[in-house]
Amino acid sequence: MVNQKNRAVRFRPDRRELDSRQQACCASEYRGHDHHPHRSAVMAQSTRPASANGSARQDTRAAGRPARSSADGAVRSLAGAKASSPGNGAARAEPAPALHTGLEAVAATWFGEIWSRAHRLGEGRAAVADAGPDLIHDLRIYVRRLCALSDLLPRPPGARPMRRALRKEVAWAMQPLSRARDWDVFTMEVLPQLCDADPDIDPQASAARARARSEIAHDEMYANLQTERFQAMLRLLRERSAEIPAAMAERAPRSLYRALGRRLEGWDAALRARLDNAADQGPRRQHAARIRVKRLRYASEALLLLSPSRKLERYVKALADVQGALGSAQDFRTAAALGRDVCVSLSTGRLAGRQGDKAALRLLRRAGDGLRSASRRLLRRPSFWAQASRGRVARRLGPAGAEAPRATA
Repeated sequence: MVNQKNRAVRFRPDRRELDSRQQACCASEYRGHDHHPHRSAVMAQSTRPASANGSARQDTRAAGRPARSSADGAVRSLAGAKASSPGNGAARAEPAPALHTGLEAVAATWFGEIWSRAHRLGEGRAAVADAGPDLIHDLRIYVRRLCALSDLLPRPPGARPMRRALRKEVAWAMQPLSRARDWDVFTMEVLPQLCDADPDIDPQASAARARARSEIAHDEMYANLQTERFQAMLRLLRERSAEIPAAMAERAPRSLYRALGRRLEGWDAALRARLDNAADQGPRRQHAARIRVKRLRYASEALLLLSPSRKLERYVKALADVQGALGSAQDFRTAAALGRDVCVSLSTGRLAGRQGDKAALRLLRRAGDGLRSASRRLLRRPSFWAQASRGRVARRLGPAGAEAPRATA
């Protein structure tokens, strides 16, 4: 949500081969990348959707198009290489189905993005410098992406306890990152809007107090990254990424694609039920809707990476718009809470208190208008997954007659 130029990555086929450095990263245990999503000198593309109230959130999608990053190109190149690689000896092995190899590549690459950012942040505040806010944001995004893909894909028998453990540890690890991110968003994006909405708020004094509180939250986050529990959470994510090929091995592409489509259709139906009058619902219901739309969006993006489709692209864009509108509402709701401790009145020299709340609530009402518009656009559009058994994506990813990949010894 840092106020900077919108950046968009399109989930369209990128036929360029990876350079040797990217190939080495993708083939390694972690498959990490050292590029930055927003600043080309640092990492790969971030994916936060545009907010409805006009603020430039970091995962914006310019012109309403889903994003494409170097990591996304790595997914396609890696999946293509796996599907066509020859076996031992003179004879060429049967190519593995594109759906299986593609999803395996997506999971491996997304975990690489997680590990890369966690490693950079683990070097400390002085090492990451100005890249810190982007790294925090992107780490959270890629964790959510991989968790959404994990929820979508089948698991080996008896994996339920591991699934519960993973969810619990991810929720714990995200808390310090989310607090640091809240202060980044408040300090760099929301506080200037509050000052514009209420001329009595002292921008200099308020910004100084916000930076001091932000420093405390970031110190806690950097300390949390060094704990054994956080490293154990990363190992759980790596184990889940590594088990995906075995979990899919017994399913033919057509059967697997249909199962994924049914699950995504169920997620879509549950989301639509929550979006009815979403702008008039309380914070808890809006938060639940935001979790659902993120999961559906990120899982759909994984399949969009494997089979570009304008229809699916427009569907993902509509989900991104709803996610952005819900995120804006959450940002201003958080601002009302944080502003009580940092917003200083020019007229009294004291904390603005309820006066600052009123400015945040005015912005929240504006965000509610954007949420209504985004929700209506999505609800008017039929679910892509309701007809997922037909069309180009189904023919590419779930072809009739294709067999499941044979397990290797």
